[in-house]
Amino acid sequence: MTSGAMWFIAVIAILPLLLCGEGQRVQTPQAIVAKDGSGNYTTITDAIISAPNNSVNKYNIIIKHGTYYEYIQVDKWKTNIVLIGQGMDNTIISGNKSYGGDGIKTSLTATVGVNGKGFMAQDITFRNNAGRENQQAVALRAEADFLTFYRCRFDGFQDTLYTKEGRQFYRDCEIFGTIDFICGDATAVFQNSLIEARLSLPNQYNTITAQHRELFNLTTGIVLQNCTLKATQELEKMGNVTTYLGRPWGNFSRTVVMHSYIDHFINPRGWVEFITESLLQPFYLEYENRGPGAITDGRVEWASVTRDSEIASKFTVRHFIGGDKWIPADVPYYLDLHE
Repeated sequence: MTSGAMWFIAVIAILPLLLCGEGQRVQTPQAIVAKDGSGNYTTITDAIISAPNNSVNKYNIIIKHGTYYEYIQVDKWKTNIVLIGQGMDNTIISGNKSYGGDGIKTSLTATVGVNGKGFMAQDITFRNNAGRENQQAVALRAEADFLTFYRCRFDGFQDTLYTKEGRQFYRDCEIFGTIDFICGDATAVFQNSLIEARLSLPNQYNTITAQHRELFNLTTGIVLQNCTLKATQELEKMGNVTTYLGRPWGNFSRTVVMHSYIDHFINPRGWVEFITESLLQPFYLEYENRGPGAITDGRVEWASVTRDSEIASKFTVRHFIGGDKWIPADVPYYLDLHE
């Protein structure tokens, strides 16, 4: 059989995979990764290396089911790469590097690092298995502009998702962790996502976010819109681990939680100071949240609560990340405060 015929058969075999939720479709893939050899690559790394450099068009890579034990780097010249899995439970990229275990910088512990502009991932789990005892251990480091993650899971403990820089959008995702598990200095909006705090080590408290804006004129920040914030079953059973919405990693750290459900596990103070640094001018805002953890009477004095829609609208997809100009057409999103 010729290589062309084999490729045709492989494409036909995965056509059902090209039907995404709610009738969405992606274009015919340029590459298929399969551990069992039924694609044209057996590793994700090889498929990315073979993708064209500095592409202005999307390069679609289907990743069939399986757990891929790889450390993947999407370099800055690998633009517009699209990774499409078979679901969070079925396509998993896993590693176990950690700052505590390997003595390397936090950013280099990432199972997957993205530096290529226009990257997108869908229906994939990004995992770091280092465990709660090994300090910082990143599942995904996102370090580029116009990044989209749709129906993806980020699975780890401390520093699970390092939103390091660039405009980024996360929709219908799941993020698990303990300390600072959504961190970095990107301009990032999370919509309709499940954010679950895990059980941390004894004598530790949990912080969901740690935003790193150092200069007042930077436009960066973390926005959680219409998300669900809750504790895992393991954390619920213990019941004695203090959990905060976040802490300021930078002098002008900025985090906004709006239209989200906050469960009872959040400490009434809401936010906590970064242990080793004094506060300069952090910006922490809550807007029209709901749930037992959304009661704001006991919040720290340096955080804010507003009912002003004009203030909150500054942190929408339209105004904060300009997402209507770059989020892929097949990815749903709220452009403004409401659908």
